[in-house]
Amino acid sequence: MTSIQLTHSYSALKLFENCPKRYYHQRIARDAKDEGGEASKHGERVHKALEKKLLGEEELPTELQGVTAVCEVLTASKGELAPEKKLALNTSLNPSDWWDSDTWIRAQLDVLIVDGDKATVLDWKTGKRRPDSYQLELSATMVFIHQPEVNEVNAGFLWLQDKKMDPYRYTRSMYNRLLDTTLSKINRVEEALVHDVWPAKPSGLCNYCPCKSFCSYAKRWK
Repeated sequence: MTSIQLTHSYSALKLFENCPKRYYHQRIARDAKDEGGEASKHGERVHKALEKKLLGEEELPTELQGVTAVCEVLTASKGELAPEKKLALNTSLNPSDWWDSDTWIRAQLDVLIVDGDKATVLDWKTGKRRPDSYQLELSATMVFIHQPEVNEVNAGFLWLQDKKMDPYRYTRSMYNRLLDTTLSKINRVEEALVHDVWPAKPSGLCNYCPCKSFCSYAKRWK
């Protein structure tokens, strides 16, 4: 099993953290597939609409008109605006293309603006306000590697339901700590692969797990 080359991302690392057994079935054995509920499909539609707005391709639908002002501020910003920016690293922690055979880590940033030695990273959120700062830590780490001129990343979650923002600031002096956090998370996943140990982590998430039809832990968690 150690011949498998894993590719990591925030969502994959979060999946492992929530339940290694589910991670195994979805990403290693691939005998379970998360089809996504209406909430996730709604999130995809919202992200696509916002991307098209920032690219100047389409106006926002009626239900997103409240975000128009934010989009206009972003498009008027100095610097280079890149919606849904895909950043990837290979096993040597050098920038790579998204689908390169040696790509090891991926991150897709909803909004990236690079202006000189400063960058802005924003993540649109359509669900309940439950910030996980690690997602933006990973994004900042990727920006520092891909954009060596950037010394400061101002990041934030934009909660569309609550009309709130959770801001974070990262500086290049924090880079080693940020990178160590990601490498530590990746190491736990790759150790599980080496030893083929994928313990279940029963929780309220079992009710929404694609493995619940055959997972004995999920059947007990009701």
